[in-house]
Amino acid sequence: MSAKADRPQAGAAPNGLMRVLDAAFGHPRGLAGRLGGTVMAWGNRRQERWAVDRAELRPGHRVIMVGCGPGVGVALAIEQVFPSGFVRGVDPSATMRAMANRRCAGPIAAGAVEISEGTAEHTSCTDQSMDVAISVNNVMLWERVPGFTEMFRALRPGGLLVLTVHRHVLPDPADNLRTHAVAAGFVDVTLTERRRRWNSPAVELIARRPR
Repeated sequence: MSAKADRPQAGAAPNGLMRVLDAAFGHPRGLAGRLGGTVMAWGNRRQERWAVDRAELRPGHRVIMVGCGPGVGVALAIEQVFPSGFVRGVDPSATMRAMANRRCAGPIAAGAVEISEGTAEHTSCTDQSMDVAISVNNVMLWERVPGFTEMFRALRPGGLLVLTVHRHVLPDPADNLRTHAVAAGFVDVTLTERRRRWNSPAVELIARRPR
């Protein structure tokens, strides 16, 4: 065998790593997706808690969790809106939906939670049916214009959009999120970057549909 044949092709390892990371975090699937979901459940918990705390949830609220992943945020939200409220989690990954279904089995059996296939662009919510929309570490996967338009459509007048994402996973300036929110019709838009010790800043956006 030649020395050339022995040598790994340039870019092979990075490409292989990217495939593994995509299967774990980008488009979770299979064993890698389940492992990624476990990491997300631990690593995103503080951001999930921040989003739920800022969402002004109370019993009776209807909540859409976009890119709900393994369901940590769904479980936190239903604690705030139960018993008369409802939380719907949407995620395109069957692996993530299965993990969310297991985590939220009790509220699902009670009819208070529903986990279904969906994305920011296609939530299947009826018009103006949700009080709050929450997204945690998911907006980097959105098609921004239709995603923000869908959030606006799904929220009732006065409804709240709460979004947070790791700064390092955004492919563009964070202020673009504000631009897209305003273009979709949201008002009272605030965008902050919260510094963290062990991770990149958390980009946090809160916006409201006009009453």
